[in-house]
Amino acid sequence: MRKTFCVIVVVAFLSTWTAGRSSGQSGSTNAVHSVPTTSFTGPTLNFDFPGLEIGVAEYEEGPTGTTVFYFPKGATGVVEVRGGWPGTVNTDGLRLGYEDTSLDAVTFAGGSYYGLEVSGGVADDIRLLRERTAPPNAVPGRSSSLAPAHVVAAIVFDLGGRFNTIHPDADLGRAAFENRRPGWFPLGAHGAGRMTSQGGPFGERAKSGQGAAFRQIGPTKLAVFGVMNGGAIVDRNGNVVVENHSSSIVGPSIADHFKKLLESGGQQALQANLDQQEPSGFSRSTNLFLVVTNQKMSWAELQRLAVQVETSLARAIQPFNTRGDGDVLYAVSTQEVDNSDLTAEMVNLYAGEVAWDAVLSSVPPRPVHFTTQVKVDANTLDLYAGDYEFGANAALRIRREGDHLVATATGARAIYGFAPNKDVELQSGSNNLFYQDNRFQDRVQFTGEGGVITGLVFNPGLQSILAKKIR
Repeated sequence: MRKTFCVIVVVAFLSTWTAGRSSGQSGSTNAVHSVPTTSFTGPTLNFDFPGLEIGVAEYEEGPTGTTVFYFPKGATGVVEVRGGWPGTVNTDGLRLGYEDTSLDAVTFAGGSYYGLEVSGGVADDIRLLRERTAPPNAVPGRSSSLAPAHVVAAIVFDLGGRFNTIHPDADLGRAAFENRRPGWFPLGAHGAGRMTSQGGPFGERAKSGQGAAFRQIGPTKLAVFGVMNGGAIVDRNGNVVVENHSSSIVGPSIADHFKKLLESGGQQALQANLDQQEPSGFSRSTNLFLVVTNQKMSWAELQRLAVQVETSLARAIQPFNTRGDGDVLYAVSTQEVDNSDLTAEMVNLYAGEVAWDAVLSSVPPRPVHFTTQVKVDANTLDLYAGDYEFGANAALRIRREGDHLVATATGARAIYGFAPNKDVELQSGSNNLFYQDNRFQDRVQFTGEGGVITGLVFNPGLQSILAKKIR
């Protein structure tokens, strides 16, 4: 009787899910998505690694995204999970010591656990690709050209810095896979790192993103890719990197941060900051990494590579691997090169340094700060007045007072520097862009056409958030 009940429940669930999908209803805010973004501007790592193809896709409405790594000829992979709150798919198959090259793809995504759906879309596209290219007499099977796709996944929690639950899904995974290409990786706030941040307990959180670095030693290729969404990023001099992709802007050293915290409030102050990083139903601090080499390595050697690189990364990220983190590292070999001049131990040593470079490359450029104001006429200011909705319980009311605009967060949630029910005077940076006079100069840029304002972009740039004008 119990067995019959279970079958009925599963069938009912699958029927409901299938009906929802076929009718175009995803059961979430993802139903309103526009076409995924798959082309990007900004810093890019270009490198030579023919056995690896990379696809990146984003939903601007989130904003959120995914980064997909595809191995067209298969690869051997392992996984090292160090965080106390990970979100992964199919990692057990990498833990059991298989020496074959059955791994097809690794996916990273935002959206917390919802983003794990990306892996299903990628796996399905690989299935379709194999069906189109398989010989006429091919039969499905683990070792055939129609073998089920082996896709592993990991996610970061990027919901806290935005105001909706739009998340990477199977469709976004397909978009990334279908736009994949070799030798290319956009750095900073793109893909799975579209809305991530860093800083941890060492000062205010700053923007981060995804990073990568590449090195070739003889015929051996070594690449490290990462998504940073956790502790403070630290350079090789021990200084916290604030916003430092293309400049040398750094903050105090980790030692200075500890000293300041202890002097200002003793150990209680430090613990209070650390407590903010602990899980409250979700993993809020997560760093994801993929180490890829073409050097032939056994499963055991790859596992040691994963352990050593993950350990070395504690130099670049502080704190790291805490109870509230979802830290995951995949180590993969395409098994193409047998370089007798390079031992596995040397590969591990090089990889640790390349990984640090990848972390440092993830931090986006510092935005240009305004130093003067532009005069905007009253009629134009009146056009901008109204209520702008970001998502559930997050809205901004704009009104004109004399020759300037005032913004007030009217929902239950603060919108970065705009606290609920607190008036903030906006400074004018241009005719349609205004900013708050604070350290970060939180900005609003109004959008529309034909003299009709339809919305605004909050903090325009790589980590912009969209709001719709509702009245």
